[in-house]
Amino acid sequence: MGIQVYADSTSTKVICPKCGQQSVTIHGWYKRHPQEVSCVGRNVHLCLRVKRFRCLNTNCERQTFAEPLSGWLHAFARRTNRLTEILYGMSMEVGAEVSSRILKCLQIQVSADTLLRVLRRKRPIVEEPDLRVIGVDDWAFKRGRSYGTIIVNLETHRVVDLLPDRTAETLAIWLQAHPTIEWVARDRSTDYSAGIRQGAPQAIQVADRWHLLLNLRQMMERYLTLIDASLQTLPVFADYQAVLDLRRTVFIRTNGEMIASSQKRDEHVAFYQHIQQKRQEGWNISQLAHELHCHPATIRKYFYATTFPERKAHRLGHSMLDPYLPYLQQRVQAGCENGQQLWREIQKQGYPGSNRQVMKWLHLQRTQISQHTPFSKRLEKPLSKTKSGLPSSKQLAWLLVRDTATLSKTDQILLAHLQQSEPLSNAYHHIQRFVSMIKNRAVEYFDDWLVDSDNQPVYQIQTFAMGLRQDYAAVRAALETHWSNGQTEGQVNRLKFIKRQMYGRAKFDLLRLRVLAPP
Repeated sequence: MGIQVYADSTSTKVICPKCGQQSVTIHGWYKRHPQEVSCVGRNVHLCLRVKRFRCLNTNCERQTFAEPLSGWLHAFARRTNRLTEILYGMSMEVGAEVSSRILKCLQIQVSADTLLRVLRRKRPIVEEPDLRVIGVDDWAFKRGRSYGTIIVNLETHRVVDLLPDRTAETLAIWLQAHPTIEWVARDRSTDYSAGIRQGAPQAIQVADRWHLLLNLRQMMERYLTLIDASLQTLPVFADYQAVLDLRRTVFIRTNGEMIASSQKRDEHVAFYQHIQQKRQEGWNISQLAHELHCHPATIRKYFYATTFPERKAHRLGHSMLDPYLPYLQQRVQAGCENGQQLWREIQKQGYPGSNRQVMKWLHLQRTQISQHTPFSKRLEKPLSKTKSGLPSSKQLAWLLVRDTATLSKTDQILLAHLQQSEPLSNAYHHIQRFVSMIKNRAVEYFDDWLVDSDNQPVYQIQTFAMGLRQDYAAVRAALETHWSNGQTEGQVNRLKFIKRQMYGRAKFDLLRLRVLAPP
């Protein structure tokens, strides 16, 4: 049962809201029943007896008017201002649907649609007229299909505005309305670059340093995809062979899985041949992505490959068997190929698992057929134990752009194995100079690095340097200043969180209100 509070108005004179003349003549009374904040676990309803006054000005359009309660209750409102503030704050933080369920537990009956109306009516957007440094980035309405633009004040770490698309025209119009902007941090987008030049020609553009390293990694990935066949033929020296011997391989798969994998590979080969045929006919990556309904990164992978890029095995996670692999390898080399015996031995050393994992590992290490193998299986061709040991081009590209001091011993051995290729070794030392230059913001080496890039035999490095020259001022500003798009990327993550909270009701105007509202 709720609580009802009865109250009468005590005011004796009120000013007319239309003409401003004071009135003391009471015309009548009327009742209002607003909802108040709950008390001791019960909902509270007010029963107010409010006066109506007669305007004494004969020329006033309003003959009567209600007594205003603007200090705590607006005209025609069904809830007090204090309760409205609570509804607004809760729905702004956790969303309308969740707030409706929480408020029900607090004995406040309000629907999610009502909370959405409260949000849209309040519009607590704080304008920041004196913008000086901003960051610009895109965010996805629907990933891969439609995008918007987020603008962040990098000095106050506040979102300034959301734009409904990421075109140069929309950004230019917004920038023209803010002529005080001096610095704009952005990614390598050509649309944003053009929009900034059109809307804020006085502003200095700053390329984001993280995106520069990302573009470097993407460039190396394309190059590694191109030379993948030659990397597979590199000689294996002793240290790298030891790493391969100790690496836990993928366990044997069933016949059904192998058949499905073979069929999938045939589909990928046909897809690769189709892309190569279209490339010879003059198609580019954007046209193929639109025609085949694929992401441009997928098309690019097959577009630049001289041979079909075989799928590489994923890096395996840690297994409970890993600490015991050196001992198992030693015992197999000593001639013991009894799986139960090996399992019992490592069990005494603390191995907590079953013998199934040991059997799977031993199946790939056998030099002779087990006596428990069925006769029909003995006639099959033994499995090949050759393994290239090379990760995918993407993983190798990250290895090449990382700081050498942060590499593990295994990664250092893999890096030494790759550097047996002289072109790749030269490219590695050249891109490490770029990584060091970006991290230390050593702008004095930038021009020399661009000149040296022209003498590199790797075409992808020349193309990458050409793109930096086209964006020369922004890249140089990235090395000279401390501004970056890091804060903008963080605000994009916050936007994603809010967008997922509003699943099903995330219209642009509502999303904009919640993102722009102060915490």
